[in-house]
Amino acid sequence: MSIAKKYLYLSVFLAIAIPLCLGILLAISHHRNQVLESRVQELEAIIAQQEQARTAAVALAGPGTALSPVEQQIKDLSTRFIGDNRSLSEKLRDFIAEKPDAQRVAIAAKVIADLAENRDALADQELLWLYPTQTSADVKRVIAQVLSLRGDNQLLDNYIAELQPGLANIVVAERRKVLGELGKTRYLGAAKLILPALMDRDSSVVLDALLALRNTGNESQLPAVEKLLQHPDESVRWLAGDAANNLQMLSKKARAQVNMADIVAELPPIAVE
Repeated sequence: MSIAKKYLYLSVFLAIAIPLCLGILLAISHHRNQVLESRVQELEAIIAQQEQARTAAVALAGPGTALSPVEQQIKDLSTRFIGDNRSLSEKLRDFIAEKPDAQRVAIAAKVIADLAENRDALADQELLWLYPTQTSADVKRVIAQVLSLRGDNQLLDNYIAELQPGLANIVVAERRKVLGELGKTRYLGAAKLILPALMDRDSSVVLDALLALRNTGNESQLPAVEKLLQHPDESVRWLAGDAANNLQMLSKKARAQVNMADIVAELPPIAVE
């Protein structure tokens, strides 16, 4: 067969094969596009159905019902209402006085903490007024801490002064309890009262003093803590080392005032209702 004929047959073959292949590819592509488009439409329909269901659920539930009882109490205590002439501090006082249990104390403490940076809602004078009306250590501490955050340590100094006599109690459990409360303040002023407890004859008291000092002290208390690295009780030696590691990272000016993280860290727990 001549070369001319070969080229002729090849040309005819290509003229037939190329359009046929293109047609097949276009058919496949069109089918895939149809499948993809159909899948997209299905997904859009599902999303639309879910959105309709969510909207219907919200409408059925009505406004405000998404809040739990605790959340509603917090909201109410943080808001002044028309027809109620009480200030927020008066509402908090009445809320606790009505039923002074741990749950109400915890809720009130959270409200005060939440308003720490909102002087317009809960002014300094309101906190100063509220403090002496309270018997709960948690509420008094949080009030004092909020004022400290705002630059006024007077109530926090008063609070730790009220606790100080308990450090001389002959009952070990009472001394430990006071050290725990002092530690919750996260305030340098408390560290100065805690230092003598490092020399207590009871190791459990010394351990609690180290824990409290770790939360309240700074570099200034480091020498006193390092002396306990030679204590005969292994637990005291270990905790002294841990406390020393924490304190050596702080300057001598640290913890002179309480910050928001300090307040939140020591809020009493609120039970889920």
